[in-house]
Amino acid sequence: MVEEKQMISLPDGRRLGYLIIGEGTPVFYFHGTVSSRLEVLLLKELTCKKHLLISVDRPGAGLSTFTPKKSFQDFNRDINNLADHLGIDKFAVLGWSGGGPYALTYLAFFPERVTRAVIVGSPALPFDVSTAHNSSLARFVMKFQTLGILALKRLSAQILNANKDIEAFLKSKNGKKMLKGWPREDAKFFADKAWVTLMYASMAEAFRQGDDSIRAVFQEHQLFMKTWPKEVSKIPPGKVDVWQGTDDKTCRVDNAFKIAGVVQGAHLEIFTSKGHCVMFDNIEKLGDALIGKG
Repeated sequence: MVEEKQMISLPDGRRLGYLIIGEGTPVFYFHGTVSSRLEVLLLKELTCKKHLLISVDRPGAGLSTFTPKKSFQDFNRDINNLADHLGIDKFAVLGWSGGGPYALTYLAFFPERVTRAVIVGSPALPFDVSTAHNSSLARFVMKFQTLGILALKRLSAQILNANKDIEAFLKSKNGKKMLKGWPREDAKFFADKAWVTLMYASMAEAFRQGDDSIRAVFQEHQLFMKTWPKEVSKIPPGKVDVWQGTDDKTCRVDNAFKIAGVVQGAHLEIFTSKGHCVMFDNIEKLGDALIGKG
């Protein structure tokens, strides 16, 4: 089952966009930074493992109305409003990359609603900007507003252009440069036309709202430099799996050890020679983790 372009109106008048795929055990999916609800389509195989995946656009991305990002916990209200609207009382959470801090923060404030949490390739807070994405662009985005906004406008234009013709992009100089920038295990996904088409569609959707989307991405990077809310250290033991590939250049492996050091009883799983896309290489294992097996 796939339902696209779904929205609800929130109590404050904003719109919240979301996408549901699959059937079975409910899982709220927290997409990466510079992405959108469409990212969940990369996990279609997981729905065959009897999971209902609910992916939500964060404010400023896709169909969700922009509002300034002041803290990760601000998004909790949106998740609760959507869960209540859908009649879902308890669910697992899955956060990949920049979605990891949102998933952990939600669990920290509402442990009674979360059955399991899997956090994959996530930044630890405060994030070390000197290692951000292995890219000088990300350092500017995080540290300097004027340069960051300009850099994000350029990135937005590149993504939107690539999204028009993925095959041509992969053959272009920029496409080849992009592939060389990923670890070998990640590059195989980005070299797959079907996979990268979905990924770039999700990234392009992140910029649907133009300048508001760019502001949203900048503000999200600013949040990564803040410390965890104190509630994260009080997460009940045994609820969290932290996954990390040793070759991840986007969020280096030390982030996973830092997260596991903050979250009580977290199960840390390090995948040798895997990169940022490690969960797409381990779909069956991911399905088990989301229901507490293994």
